[in-house]
Amino acid sequence: MHVEPKELQQQLQGISAITSTAFDAGQEVDVAAMKRHLRFIVDNGITKKNGVVVVTGSTGECGALSTQERVRVWDAALEEVGDELPVVAGVNHSNLREAIEMARLAEKAGAAGIMAVSPYYYPPRADVVLDFYKRLSEATPLGIMLYNNTEVTHFDIPVDVLSEIADLENVVGIKECSPNFAKMEQSARLLGSKLTVINGHGEFLEPMAALAGTTGFISSTANFAPGIAVNMWNARSAGDYVKAKSIRDNLTPYLDLAGRLGASGGEPKVLSLLKYLAAQIGSPVGPGRNPVLPLSQSELQAADAALAAIDLA
Repeated sequence: MHVEPKELQQQLQGISAITSTAFDAGQEVDVAAMKRHLRFIVDNGITKKNGVVVVTGSTGECGALSTQERVRVWDAALEEVGDELPVVAGVNHSNLREAIEMARLAEKAGAAGIMAVSPYYYPPRADVVLDFYKRLSEATPLGIMLYNNTEVTHFDIPVDVLSEIADLENVVGIKECSPNFAKMEQSARLLGSKLTVINGHGEFLEPMAALAGTTGFISSTANFAPGIAVNMWNARSAGDYVKAKSIRDNLTPYLDLAGRLGASGGEPKVLSLLKYLAAQIGSPVGPGRNPVLPLSQSELQAADAALAAIDLA
């Protein structure tokens, strides 16, 4: 699906379903399972009417994927659901040359846009981040979702720098994952006229992030409960924040468990939780790839209890 950058900017004002990457028992990319999983997400209500799908992002274990494997995932997504909603390809990489090469491959594959995290490994400076996005923007005509992932980069991009990046013609959205809620509100207030500011913490911060002015939210919850993400968006976009809060409350057993696992075992534990829950509701995507390890027996029991406590309807 060809999407002009400004059109993608509008599409990002909705749900950004951040998907797991399917692996087989040998930890190889499982194209068939990937397609089935994407079909499950779309068939349960996430379409071009209310959002996009993002593949090979952090939830998609991008750090454990080769460029060739990412392309396989993009191709699978585009073949299965590319005519039904925009597919945004994650090109996260600390090497600008690699990010540019992946951006070009994403364009060739037919992706609607790309998501790119700012440089990491070496702690970046503001001028490095600005230069990175300038060069990436010059190298691709695709719409770019800027990814401010402070857990990975250890650098929360200042709003004045974000404003300069937002002036780049094809930077159309920011996945704002700042741990500072006041910063998220500031980004929405000061940058919202330039690009779509997305709540990068997903249902954890809904509907508070909506009240702060963000106009979209990511949902990794869509991997096992896409209907809940759709209900959240419908309530949020209607301004029914009481209903949106009740939807968030329904998810509390999962959100609390994900928070505990993230605090004790880091992001890989949360990815394992998402994959386990997806399998339990009938959309298996296989195991994680190292360093993502399986949940322990006690964690599996906690996951079962959390899922049983959630109304998935």
